[in-house]
Amino acid sequence: MKNKIVKVISLLMVAMLVFVGCSSKPASNEGNNNEGNVTKESKVKVGLVVSGGLGDRSFYDSSNEGLELAKKDLGVEGKVLECKNDLSLLSDQLVQASNYGDIIVVVGFEFYEVIQEIAPQFPTKTYVYVDNAITGVDNIVSIQYKENEGSFLAGALAAMLSETGHIGMVGGVDLPVIRNFQVGYEEGAKYINSDIKADVIFAGDFEDPTKGKESAIAIYNKGADIVFHAAGKTGEGVFEAGKDLGKFAIGVDSDQRYINPDVIMYSMIKNVGLSVYETIENIGNGSVKGGEILTYGIKENGIGIGYGTNDMKQFVNDEMKAKLEEITEKIISGEIKVTEAR
Repeated sequence: MKNKIVKVISLLMVAMLVFVGCSSKPASNEGNNNEGNVTKESKVKVGLVVSGGLGDRSFYDSSNEGLELAKKDLGVEGKVLECKNDLSLLSDQLVQASNYGDIIVVVGFEFYEVIQEIAPQFPTKTYVYVDNAITGVDNIVSIQYKENEGSFLAGALAAMLSETGHIGMVGGVDLPVIRNFQVGYEEGAKYINSDIKADVIFAGDFEDPTKGKESAIAIYNKGADIVFHAAGKTGEGVFEAGKDLGKFAIGVDSDQRYINPDVIMYSMIKNVGLSVYETIENIGNGSVKGGEILTYGIKENGIGIGYGTNDMKQFVNDEMKAKLEEITEKIISGEIKVTEAR
């Protein structure tokens, strides 16, 4: 009897060892492939590299908002690397991000050549280049925006609100993307008032509020009462100039009214955060792949106008908003064709 019991116990132990051995196979790598799948089983890592620095309350901060939302909603891990406008750091920071992340989001026109050199060295990684289009590199997804559509709306509102018939714009660096802001702004203003005058100055920098203030003062002193900026942190100087001179300004990229709601009448929103979030998500689910160029305009909710919060003084009345909605529909339908400066 004792021998039978020993045999039964031995057979049970063998069976348990076989079961354990069969269930201890290595974990599957599914969900951690080159597409950067966002799954519960594996956390995708996203590296965000910006040519400037966070805290601009504009373009870079908006891209980081997209990453933060992806961390919250999609469960990705994220890391931000800032270059602080030091061109010597571009390559090193991008390589660091490439070693860290499965998806690397790259923000800044300065990276245009660098990303095309580095991305092929990391063929299993997916890069997202924000604000420009790159072709011919299989693992780069490009995001571009129809900022000309948004600035058309901004220009139309400026023409409705201007009391002098003279407006202006401060651009950061003279680039095609900033020219795209300019052409839309001028065309939108002239759509409302064909005789309006619009002065434009390029400050030559995206990170220098002092240059932005000097440029805005020069435009205000010519007779403009409203100045738009497409200049990143440099645009904060435009707001300072407006405050000092009792004039008005228009924000950009994010709804910037909170910075000074008595000076900033409204903002042209370029929804970088939304596009970054959606692209991370869509790379994860496989609906977006390297080599694609994504375009965000009014129709894609990538562009719009921000009026601040209800507790702020509102410069734009309901009649103006209704007119702007009419213009918006005409842009979407193609009845109004805004020139592209690319």
